[in-house]
Amino acid sequence: MGSYINIGSARFANRVMLLFVVVLLSACLNDDGGGGATAIVKVGDRVPDFTLTSTDGQTLSSASLSGQVYILDFFDTRCPDCQQEFKVLQQVYDKYGQQVPILNVPRSQTREEAQTYWSDANLTMPLYVPHDKDLYYQFATSVIPRTYVVSAEGKVLAAFSDSPIADYATLDVLLQQLLGGR
Repeated sequence: MGSYINIGSARFANRVMLLFVVVLLSACLNDDGGGGATAIVKVGDRVPDFTLTSTDGQTLSSASLSGQVYILDFFDTRCPDCQQEFKVLQQVYDKYGQQVPILNVPRSQTREEAQTYWSDANLTMPLYVPHDKDLYYQFATSVIPRTYVVSAEGKVLAAFSDSPIADYATLDVLLQQLLGGR
């Protein structure tokens, strides 16, 4: 007896898979349905003023980081590109530690959601959770991850989004140049 595929079942399975992919990828898009990847802050721009508090109570602001190179990363833990980028940023954190602060900021997730992911993924880099979504929308209207390398003068030197996401080699070379090979 030959084998056969039930066409109705195959179509149903394909639809379920498509729905799963759409739901998964929607975490990487703007949750208000707003258009394409529109960056407000671009390379060469000054970073808007902000203040953030880490989950362990440390407060940092754009003013307190003046004179220091840092990375500002907006994410959603359900976004596959963000999850890949966490691995890269953790490598950067492991190498540079507090020499290059990394400010990981969820675009719209609660402190509890982000902390649970951080714990489950064994991430040791700091996590900063804003009081509302306003900070993200000072930088962009859609798409994550959105990662900025900021100069000691508070200007964006490099910006990465979902295409391409930041990679370790690029960040490492850039940071070594900025830090004078340290």
